[in-house]
Amino acid sequence: MLSPETLASLLPQKTLGQSLFVFEELPSTNTYALELGKNTMPQGTVILADSQTVGRGRLQRSWFSPPGANIYGSVIFSFTRPFQTMGWIPLMAGTALAEAIGDHTNLQLTLKWPNDILITERKVGGILCESFKRNSAETCVVIGFGINVNLSQATFPKDLQPIATSLQIQAQRPLDRHQLLSRMIVALEQGWEALLADGPPSCRLAYTARCSTLGSQIQAQFPDGREVKGVAQSIGEQGQLQIQTATSDLTEQSAKIVDIHSGDIRHIRKASTSQ
Repeated sequence: MLSPETLASLLPQKTLGQSLFVFEELPSTNTYALELGKNTMPQGTVILADSQTVGRGRLQRSWFSPPGANIYGSVIFSFTRPFQTMGWIPLMAGTALAEAIGDHTNLQLTLKWPNDILITERKVGGILCESFKRNSAETCVVIGFGINVNLSQATFPKDLQPIATSLQIQAQRPLDRHQLLSRMIVALEQGWEALLADGPPSCRLAYTARCSTLGSQIQAQFPDGREVKGVAQSIGEQGQLQIQTATSDLTEQSAKIVDIHSGDIRHIRKASTSQ
């Protein structure tokens, strides 16, 4: 079991983690965090669960959440001043967590746009960011994260075994979740503060360096069912993925560079250097 006392002793005396909830089981840490956020919980509240019964990721997908092995958590942030770069929050979170995990494990982690955390193109973690207006002046943001830590390959459901992995598999050793969590929480707080202070430049370079989507042939499926194929070229000012289309259902008058703000991205292959 995760120990709140052990984790609290590892955290620096800053904002994030001063209010800390650790549960044996929750339906979803993000759902719980959103409810707490409506009640004006302190900035930097952290919610952790040893297991989730209804864990969820982006696009309403379920998240495999067995007990005693992984990290499932959510943090609550809020802001009152104008903030025009909401699309960069999940990218910042992915960058911060990938850097923290990489530093702790010496593993090479990459990011699939917007915020899947990968090792050798297998998913080891994911992030779900949700927000709401607490009042006319204040916006509450919940950053949820799930990391596969101490799982064997055989533990994954059969449909996930070809596409998922864990830190234990890649590092070839079990990991202390408390030590790893303390690094992750500190990194998230530093990333949030930098994003508020400096905007996208605070994490753009680090994100693009880790983003394995860039330079890849991809297929993007939009929420309305449309599909676009092309080469991922860059990250836009609002955190959107910009692709050069190869085939699509767009009209001929549309620009060849398509902005993707939300959608399901599938890597097909790395584009050749001539493209």
